[in-house]
Amino acid sequence: MKYFILIALILGASVVVAQMIITKNTEDTDSIKYKTIAEFDGFEIREYPEYLVASTTLNKDSYSNQSGTGFRRIASYIFGGNSANMQIAMTSPVQMDMSDSSSSMSFFMPEEMTREQLPEPNRNDVQIKTEPAKTVAVIQFSGWASDSILEQKFEELKSLLEKEKIEFEDSYTYLGYNPPYQVANRRNEVIIKIRS
Repeated sequence: MKYFILIALILGASVVVAQMIITKNTEDTDSIKYKTIAEFDGFEIREYPEYLVASTTLNKDSYSNQSGTGFRRIASYIFGGNSANMQIAMTSPVQMDMSDSSSSMSFFMPEEMTREQLPEPNRNDVQIKTEPAKTVAVIQFSGWASDSILEQKFEELKSLLEKEKIEFEDSYTYLGYNPPYQVANRRNEVIIKIRS
């Protein structure tokens, strides 16, 4: 019994230390820049500049069914599956655009890299694109994303925007900032484009 308690304590301490290291590594990952231009009760408005992304189109609009597929495709590109066998630094967040008929996932490319510096993907289902500048409304939540939570946050954000009489597009994008094995201090966002 004494050894069981000792082993349990060692395992518990190992998990805590591992989560601290994972959280620190996530905090050290470069994150895309944006400007907060207004804050409201429950959400904020941001401006994002133009960004280069590696993107893949997915078949269905289900986050649960498609997020793993999209992540693997683009991860293969940044981990060397490209014309230069180049490793490209991971940035956060990972972006997943959701619509009624399809979805796509994108990784933001490091800010210092130009289109000319980026190698071509080896896969024909990964493309390098320019993500245009945009103004968006943002609602944050912690924990893990799921289809039901994303839909709930989408509806919540739409209601908040309607209350403030802000015009918006009727689709959303999910931004995930943490790896799936990070347990604590998770950051997720649902964003909606604002109409000019």
